[in-house]
Amino acid sequence: MLQYLKNLIQLILAPAKGWEDVSASLASTEHLLRDAFFPLLGVAAASEFIRLFYHNSGGFLTVFELAIALFGSYFVSFFIGRIILSNYIGNFIDGEVNQTKLSTFIIYGLGLLLIIEIIENILPTDLTLVKFLPLFVALILYRATTYLSVKQGSELRFLCIAALAVIVVPIALFSLLELIIS
Repeated sequence: MLQYLKNLIQLILAPAKGWEDVSASLASTEHLLRDAFFPLLGVAAASEFIRLFYHNSGGFLTVFELAIALFGSYFVSFFIGRIILSNYIGNFIDGEVNQTKLSTFIIYGLGLLLIIEIIENILPTDLTLVKFLPLFVALILYRATTYLSVKQGSELRFLCIAALAVIVVPIALFSLLELIIS
């Protein structure tokens, strides 16, 4: 987990160098999911309970449902994102699709979004700046073109598909569940 958090910070500070560090860490997808991503997902879901200390939280049951919705939406988003990218990214990369790198790419992208969710839950007010942080995640995903061997000239199309699979899917799922709950 510590290496995962270190790589996430490196991705935030210097995305191109961060993807090199991710590549050099050589962690298996199962290890990243079990020992790093799922614990971070649990922390993000638990951070929903901080809303109880703010006004208009909706009560314990609402916050509990939001925590379950956050966990479920990001859990499912990993698999949906992997399906989307596996099916549509082949045209944009050199050679065969490396499923391990693709899964690692998704895990780190979702991890960055989870950090944004934690920040959003900790802050007592809704800041517009926090709502735009997923655009910064898109920039970090764009810098993974070398890591995933994206062809020259296909970077923008890759970014569109990657942003859809890694950013839009979890945010849309959680927003939909949040609308149902609230």
